Amino acid sequence: MAPVSPQDPWVQVAEVVRLIRSGEAQTRPELADATRLGRNVITLRIQAAQELGLVEPSGDARSRGGRAAEVWQLRGDAGYLAIGIHGPTGFRVAIADLCLRVIAQRDVEWPIFTADPAETSERMAAEIEAMTPAELSWKLWGVGIGVLGPVNFTTGGNADPVAPSALGRWPRTFDVRGWFTKRMKAPVLVESVANLMALGASAAPGAPDDLIAIRMQLGVGSGIVSDGRLHRGADWIAGETNHVLVHPDSDRICICGKTGCLDAYAGAWAVAEDARRMLNQGRSTTLSRLDPEKLTVDDVVAAAESGDIASAEIILRAADALGRVLATVVTWFNPRRVVIGGNSLAASMLFQNAMRRTLNAQALAASVEHVEIKAGDPDRAEEVHGAFFMVREALLSPSHVAEWGPVGSPTKATALRKRITQI
Repeated sequence: MAPVSPQDPWVQVAEVVRLIRSGEAQTRPELADATRLGRNVITLRIQAAQELGLVEPSGDARSRGGRAAEVWQLRGDAGYLAIGIHGPTGFRVAIADLCLRVIAQRDVEWPIFTADPAETSERMAAEIEAMTPAELSWKLWGVGIGVLGPVNFTTGGNADPVAPSALGRWPRTFDVRGWFTKRMKAPVLVESVANLMALGASAAPGAPDDLIAIRMQLGVGSGIVSDGRLHRGADWIAGETNHVLVHPDSDRICICGKTGCLDAYAGAWAVAEDARRMLNQGRSTTLSRLDPEKLTVDDVVAAAESGDIASAEIILRAADALGRVLATVVTWFNPRRVVIGGNSLAASMLFQNAMRRTLNAQALAASVEHVEIKAGDPDRAEEVHGAFFMVREALLSPSHVAEWGPVGSPTKATALRKRITQI
């Protein structure tokens, strides 16, 4: 797609809409000052945005000493967004308006690791359609899909460096974006769930421009935001903290085939394996009441909180491993905030306190002096917000508005579906 000129009228419409929705400029005089466009041009650009349904008067007025200026705001109901996010035991689907207000959301249990990718995608699409009110279905402007593993920025497909069979990752041959684009008849963006968490964390009010989001589930992945933008890396696999070496002399085998990776200590699968090992050694009376084959991270955390020493050892070992990796990452990247969430292990105070001790002991003092360690939302709201944010920012970007603005909506710009690019 050829670059668009700043003088393109639709590019200017996109900039006016961005300034209005961000609150940076919301009146004609403010918009003229911010864009350095003439008042008459600003009036035309606002009119074009209003015809697209993107902006409306808020009813407020601001005065600079003369006649009060009309204040404009983003119109949320101009279009709607849908998302589907993979999880370890199912998926989450949701609908939101352009103001990112969630209208409907549900979690669906599904064998996501064993079901055929096309079957999973069909079920996800059907759940989105069933949840979307009939009067809004024709206004579905874009879809965001979150998958468990790195995503190729260009194609929207799997870029996972680990074998697809590991933890049920989808094969690279499955065209996630292409499948959903054809099925949903709308522009589709695909991203790793860890990156969606990072996007959501960075879009929170007061969030710094440099942060890391650690997502703890079956594996311990992360998303990196640098200078306000998501950093994916040259091969799209930036943030694969789960395969950073913790102990070089370890005999713990990771799913990637190496030994001593962070995942082999703090991944949910490794925690469950440790718990079963403790049971076989007769070291846990609390966990002995449970079925060894069905042990989960939740069970281990609950047992530790009830005073089970063996379970506490597992949590402390996982916390030390993450603290060691974060010490390297924080010293090298120097983020202002680290958000850690995803499961009950991440939320455990025992885990958090032990992880911070290791981090503070092993990182460069200047690197941790001002870094904020923040717990993620227990319901993983960052992923949802990040997915909606990703789709909206892409659809309302200057290059894409320049493409769909003349025809009235993103769904009418059929060529956009094939080449929409991510932020």
